[in-house]
Amino acid sequence: MSNGNRVVFVILFSGVLMMTMVPAYTRAAEQVFPDTRTTAGEIQGALFAEVQQDDDRQTEDDDQRMQPWKVAMISAVLPGYGQVYNGAIWKVPILYGLLGYFGYRAIDYNDSYKEFRDKYTEDPEGPDAPHFQDERDRYQEKRNQQILFLALAYLAGIVDAYVDAHLYDFDTITEEGVSSVHTPETFYPSVSVNLKF
Repeated sequence: MSNGNRVVFVILFSGVLMMTMVPAYTRAAEQVFPDTRTTAGEIQGALFAEVQQDDDRQTEDDDQRMQPWKVAMISAVLPGYGQVYNGAIWKVPILYGLLGYFGYRAIDYNDSYKEFRDKYTEDPEGPDAPHFQDERDRYQEKRNQQILFLALAYLAGIVDAYVDAHLYDFDTITEEGVSSVHTPETFYPSVSVNLKF
């Protein structure tokens, strides 16, 4: 495969993958999610007032939001789906950039490996045989390393999708903070810390 063909292949492959992401993004954007984020007042009420159980609301929220393992499984089949579903669309180009780069480098090193392997196989006793053997081994090692990096980038996308889906409600709780703690009878001022990154 020549360099021009490889570039065209990578561009077409990336385009096809991005085209498959558009319908998933559209579905995720059109899907209406209930406001399941917890407010500071609800946290205070849960901690210092009587516990009120609303099982209907909990099951309704669970029905509309996908389980984290389902998001991870779909992301394993369609890389980047979990990032789109969780609203972290900015991560998709990074993920596809890493996958494309490591995939391209693995193909390039594999072509060089085959070239030097064939040269070494043609004349294993020739004057250039040690050079061809060294180059063959070097490109084989580089190819295997790029395949490992490709697999790690792929797995990182799946793990990121799972963690984001699992911690979907966590951001709102930490952003709001708790400014005061109170019970229905008394009011106790307190110190709060709000961390924003």
